[in-house]
Amino acid sequence: MEILVLGKPISWLDGVDVRTGEIVQRDHPQRGTSIAGRAIKIPHSIGSTVGAYTFFKLVRNKAAPRKIILEKPDSITMAAVLAGIPVEMEHEGPVEELKVEGVPENFVRYLEKEASFSSARGFVRINSVHLSGISYATIGEEGLDFLKKVSKDARFRVLATTNPAGMDLKRWRKMGIPEDFAEKQLRIVRLLLKMGAVPTFTCTPYLAGNLPTFGEHICWGESSAVSFVNSVIGARTNREGSIKGIVAATVGYTPLYGKHLDEERIPNLKVDMAGLKGFTEFSLAGYIIGREYPSAVPFVEGVHPSYEELKAFGAAAAASGGIELFHIEGFTPEAHIFSVSGNEKLKVEGSDIIEAREELSSYNGDPDLIAVGCPHLSMKELMYLAELSNGKRTKIKFWAFTSRSVLAQCQGTVKMLEKAGIEVYADTCMVVSPLEKIGFRRVVTNSAKAAKYLRDLRGLDVMILPLEEIVKRFFIS
Repeated sequence: MEILVLGKPISWLDGVDVRTGEIVQRDHPQRGTSIAGRAIKIPHSIGSTVGAYTFFKLVRNKAAPRKIILEKPDSITMAAVLAGIPVEMEHEGPVEELKVEGVPENFVRYLEKEASFSSARGFVRINSVHLSGISYATIGEEGLDFLKKVSKDARFRVLATTNPAGMDLKRWRKMGIPEDFAEKQLRIVRLLLKMGAVPTFTCTPYLAGNLPTFGEHICWGESSAVSFVNSVIGARTNREGSIKGIVAATVGYTPLYGKHLDEERIPNLKVDMAGLKGFTEFSLAGYIIGREYPSAVPFVEGVHPSYEELKAFGAAAAASGGIELFHIEGFTPEAHIFSVSGNEKLKVEGSDIIEAREELSSYNGDPDLIAVGCPHLSMKELMYLAELSNGKRTKIKFWAFTSRSVLAQCQGTVKMLEKAGIEVYADTCMVVSPLEKIGFRRVVTNSAKAAKYLRDLRGLDVMILPLEEIVKRFFIS
């Protein structure tokens, strides 16, 4: 059988046309090649963990690969098995039996297969799950069908928080969400709650009650949350596909490999970011590192980041690559434990930031929408936005996204923002909301992650600006 060998990792969410199987990932050497009906070999996946649902779409459209061969374990790509696409590893370990009663048998077999693929050191009990793949805009009818099927038997055994939905669940009409979309989205929510999910609907679950401790074993999806919880908190999770999260939440275990192990947390890339500061510069720096070294464990020197800058950096590095963990000298809890392995070095400076910003920006002028909150805004960020916009009013429709939990604690700040014309929404974000169906075509944001997905997933024109510049250009006194 002839095998198509892909030269680079692929982002399943936005790197393949689900209608045809054609590779559309902008930087992929085999862009324009179709994987439909072919045996393919890939290094691993990158980008969003929601890409796991892509396999169901490819199968329904008769555009799926005949077989996938993985070079390294990858939870997102493994989901193809549940869609009926055979997945193999170049080198597989023995199958170890997982004995858990009262759970779907196919879920147990799935975890055993993943353990074999990864040559795992057995299984570890997990204390929490964070579920990605909540929005109807990203999982579609195929994802809804999958949830209908598994919700008949699956009941979550551990804390399972939820990623953003495709709309503000209370104010979706104000957003302009179409009725048919809202109806499908609410069905997804009901099915998840039936299985036992906690309705946090945020990409920052660590700000909404799901806060693991240092060294704790968990199983999280949402690539930005994975990066943050591994790096800043020091808990242990792999970059888990949206479907794997449902499996693990039901069974209560995950295979013990990857970032659960000390040796996989050793940094192997030294990065000099001296002189960089601010949310947008950190976001663009993360985008550059993920693009150039998609499976690295970076060790960053020369910066003194805020909590918000750490959040921005990890989110972008996970979106452009598959980075699950980073260390920042003097700031992250394991930076003093490990020495950098190897001689790989990267310097990210101002000229690189400008170049990346130009790469992601596709227009210059007035947008239809200003959108911030990718990842979801913290209390500090909401307060800073209120301070910047105080005494001013936006000329452009402005949406700010945060979690329902943070929103409840910031009602005074929200009133100040509304006075400036800023609409604050919870439960959703610009990436997973159907902006193109609402009628938006040009968006300005301060987030590299948002810019990438708005461009490649939503098909919109994007411009990246720091928040201070956004207020300066698009507000009047």
